[in-house]
Amino acid sequence: MRRVPVVTEPEARTSLARRLVLASLGVLLLGVVAGLVWLWLAHPAEWEARDGGIVLTEAASRGQFSVVVVFVIVGVVASVLSGWLVARFLPGLGWLLTPVVVALTAVASVVAWRVGVELGPPSPASVPGTTVGDRLPSELAVDGVAPFLVWPIFGLVGVIGATWAAGRTRVSARSAPLPPE
Repeated sequence: MRRVPVVTEPEARTSLARRLVLASLGVLLLGVVAGLVWLWLAHPAEWEARDGGIVLTEAASRGQFSVVVVFVIVGVVASVLSGWLVARFLPGLGWLLTPVVVALTAVASVVAWRVGVELGPPSPASVPGTTVGDRLPSELAVDGVAPFLVWPIFGLVGVIGATWAAGRTRVSARSAPLPPE
Protein backbone atom coordinates (compact mmCIF):
# COMPACT_ATOMS: atom_id res chain seq x y z
CA MET A 1 0.00 0.00 0.00
CA ARG A 2 1.40 3.38 -1.01
CA ARG A 3 1.43 6.18 1.53
CA VAL A 4 0.37 9.63 0.42
CA PRO A 5 2.57 12.39 1.89
CA VAL A 6 0.67 14.86 4.03
CA VAL A 7 1.46 18.52 3.47
CA THR A 8 0.98 20.62 6.56
CA GLU A 9 -0.21 24.24 6.48
CA PRO A 10 3.21 25.85 7.24
CA GLU A 11 4.88 23.71 4.56
CA ALA A 12 2.24 24.73 2.02
CA ARG A 13 2.73 28.43 2.86
CA THR A 14 6.52 28.06 2.59
CA SER A 15 6.18 26.31 -0.74
CA LEU A 16 3.84 29.00 -2.04
CA ALA A 17 6.14 31.77 -0.79
CA ARG A 18 9.14 30.09 -2.41
CA ARG A 19 7.29 29.73 -5.73
CA LEU A 20 6.14 33.35 -5.52
CA VAL A 21 9.72 34.55 -5.00
CA LEU A 22 10.96 32.39 -7.87
CA ALA A 23 8.18 33.64 -10.14
CA SER A 24 9.01 37.24 -9.20
CA LEU A 25 12.69 36.74 -9.94
CA GLY A 26 11.79 35.07 -13.25
CA VAL A 27 9.60 37.98 -14.34
CA LEU A 28 12.26 40.51 -13.34
CA LEU A 29 14.87 38.54 -15.28
CA LEU A 30 12.50 38.56 -18.24
CA GLY A 31 12.33 42.36 -17.81
CA VAL A 32 16.13 42.55 -18.09
CA VAL A 33 16.08 40.38 -21.21
CA ALA A 34 13.28 42.50 -22.68
CA GLY A 35 15.37 45.64 -22.05
CA LEU A 36 18.28 44.08 -23.92
CA VAL A 37 16.01 43.05 -26.80
CA TRP A 38 14.57 46.59 -26.91
CA LEU A 39 18.09 48.00 -27.03
CA TRP A 40 19.01 45.60 -29.83
CA LEU A 41 15.90 46.18 -31.98
CA ALA A 42 15.32 49.91 -31.46
CA HIS A 43 16.69 52.36 -33.99
CA PRO A 44 16.64 55.77 -32.31
CA ALA A 45 16.41 59.10 -34.09
CA GLU A 46 19.67 60.57 -35.32
CA TRP A 47 20.64 64.11 -34.48
CA GLU A 48 22.81 66.01 -36.93
CA ALA A 49 25.64 68.28 -35.85
CA ARG A 50 25.51 71.70 -37.54
CA ASP A 51 27.16 75.07 -37.03
CA GLY A 52 24.55 76.19 -34.49
CA GLY A 53 24.58 72.91 -32.49
CA ILE A 54 22.78 69.65 -32.97
CA VAL A 55 19.37 69.43 -34.64
CA LEU A 56 16.78 66.76 -35.15
CA THR A 57 15.30 66.81 -38.63
CA GLU A 58 11.66 65.97 -39.17
CA ALA A 59 12.53 62.82 -41.11
CA ALA A 60 14.84 61.63 -38.33
CA SER A 61 12.24 62.32 -35.63
CA ARG A 62 10.29 59.26 -36.75
CA GLY A 63 13.01 57.23 -35.07
CA GLN A 64 11.79 58.43 -31.67
CA PHE A 65 8.31 57.06 -32.35
CA SER A 66 9.72 53.75 -33.56
CA VAL A 67 11.68 53.38 -30.30
CA VAL A 68 8.42 53.57 -28.34
CA VAL A 69 6.69 51.15 -30.74
CA VAL A 70 9.50 48.62 -30.31
CA PHE A 71 9.25 49.00 -26.51
CA VAL A 72 5.52 48.26 -26.69
CA ILE A 73 5.95 45.23 -28.99
CA VAL A 74 8.73 43.78 -26.83
CA GLY A 75 6.53 44.46 -23.80
CA VAL A 76 3.55 42.65 -25.28
CA VAL A 77 5.62 39.52 -25.91
CA ALA A 78 7.42 39.64 -22.56
CA SER A 79 4.31 40.32 -20.50
CA VAL A 80 2.13 37.66 -22.16
CA LEU A 81 4.93 35.18 -21.50
CA SER A 82 5.29 36.45 -17.92
CA GLY A 83 1.58 36.19 -17.23
CA TRP A 84 1.42 32.71 -18.71
CA LEU A 85 4.41 31.46 -16.73
CA VAL A 86 3.29 32.98 -13.42
CA ALA A 87 -0.20 31.52 -13.84
CA ARG A 88 1.23 28.07 -14.56
CA PHE A 89 3.79 28.33 -11.74
CA LEU A 90 1.26 29.55 -9.13
CA PRO A 91 -1.97 27.77 -10.04
CA GLY A 92 -3.40 27.73 -6.51
CA LEU A 93 -3.20 31.47 -6.00
CA GLY A 94 -6.71 32.10 -7.32
CA TRP A 95 -7.85 35.69 -7.77
CA LEU A 96 -4.66 36.99 -6.10
CA LEU A 97 -2.89 36.05 -9.30
CA THR A 98 -4.32 39.19 -10.94
CA PRO A 99 -2.67 41.81 -8.70
CA VAL A 100 0.53 39.76 -8.54
CA VAL A 101 0.85 39.66 -12.33
CA VAL A 102 -0.09 43.34 -12.68
CA ALA A 103 2.55 44.36 -10.12
CA LEU A 104 5.27 42.08 -11.51
CA THR A 105 4.77 43.09 -15.13
CA ALA A 106 4.63 46.79 -14.19
CA VAL A 107 7.96 46.46 -12.37
CA ALA A 108 9.38 44.43 -15.28
CA SER A 109 8.45 47.26 -17.67
CA VAL A 110 10.40 49.74 -15.57
CA VAL A 111 13.34 47.33 -15.38
CA ALA A 112 13.32 46.89 -19.17
CA TRP A 113 13.14 50.66 -19.69
CA ARG A 114 16.04 51.32 -17.30
CA VAL A 115 18.19 48.60 -18.91
CA GLY A 116 17.62 50.13 -22.35
CA VAL A 117 18.28 53.68 -21.17
CA GLU A 118 21.40 52.80 -19.17
CA LEU A 119 22.99 50.60 -21.83
CA GLY A 120 21.77 52.59 -24.83
CA PRO A 121 23.36 55.61 -26.47
CA PRO A 122 23.96 58.71 -24.35
CA SER A 123 22.24 62.04 -24.86
CA PRO A 124 23.51 63.62 -28.09
CA ALA A 125 24.24 66.86 -26.24
CA SER A 126 26.66 65.04 -23.94
CA VAL A 127 28.86 63.63 -26.73
CA PRO A 128 32.14 65.58 -26.86
CA GLY A 129 34.11 66.37 -30.00
CA THR A 130 31.36 66.42 -32.60
CA THR A 131 32.03 68.07 -35.93
CA VAL A 132 29.62 69.47 -38.50
CA GLY A 133 27.86 66.65 -40.34
CA ASP A 134 28.21 64.04 -37.59
CA ARG A 135 25.12 61.98 -36.88
CA LEU A 136 24.46 61.15 -33.25
CA PRO A 137 21.86 58.60 -32.14
CA SER A 138 19.33 59.82 -29.63
CA GLU A 139 19.06 58.12 -26.28
CA LEU A 140 16.34 55.52 -25.88
CA ALA A 141 13.30 57.11 -24.30
CA VAL A 142 9.65 56.34 -23.61
CA ASP A 143 7.72 59.60 -23.51
CA GLY A 144 4.50 58.58 -21.80
CA VAL A 145 2.78 56.28 -19.35
CA ALA A 146 0.71 54.32 -21.89
CA PRO A 147 3.61 52.11 -23.13
CA PHE A 148 4.19 51.03 -19.53
CA LEU A 149 0.51 50.18 -19.05
CA VAL A 150 0.64 47.78 -21.99
CA TRP A 151 2.79 45.41 -19.92
CA PRO A 152 0.26 44.69 -17.12
CA ILE A 153 -2.64 44.53 -19.57
CA PHE A 154 -0.96 41.88 -21.67
CA GLY A 155 0.32 40.12 -18.56
CA LEU A 156 -3.33 39.54 -17.72
CA VAL A 157 -3.90 38.26 -21.26
CA GLY A 158 -1.20 35.67 -20.50
CA VAL A 159 -3.00 34.70 -17.28
CA ILE A 160 -6.29 34.33 -19.16
CA GLY A 161 -4.60 32.18 -21.79
CA ALA A 162 -2.93 29.95 -19.21
CA THR A 163 -6.15 29.59 -17.23
CA TRP A 164 -8.13 28.77 -20.36
CA ALA A 165 -5.55 26.20 -21.47
CA ALA A 166 -5.51 24.57 -18.01
CA GLY A 167 -9.31 24.41 -18.00
CA ARG A 168 -9.34 22.77 -21.44
CA THR A 169 -6.80 20.19 -20.26
CA ARG A 170 -8.95 19.29 -17.24
CA VAL A 171 -12.08 19.03 -19.36
CA SER A 172 -10.41 16.78 -21.93
CA ALA A 173 -8.95 14.62 -19.14
CA ARG A 174 -12.43 14.17 -17.62
CA SER A 175 -14.03 13.34 -20.95
CA ALA A 176 -11.37 10.82 -21.98
CA PRO A 177 -12.63 7.24 -22.13
CA LEU A 178 -11.61 4.96 -19.30
CA PRO A 179 -9.05 2.30 -20.16
CA PRO A 180 -10.37 -1.28 -20.36
CA GLU A 181 -9.88 -3.41 -17.28
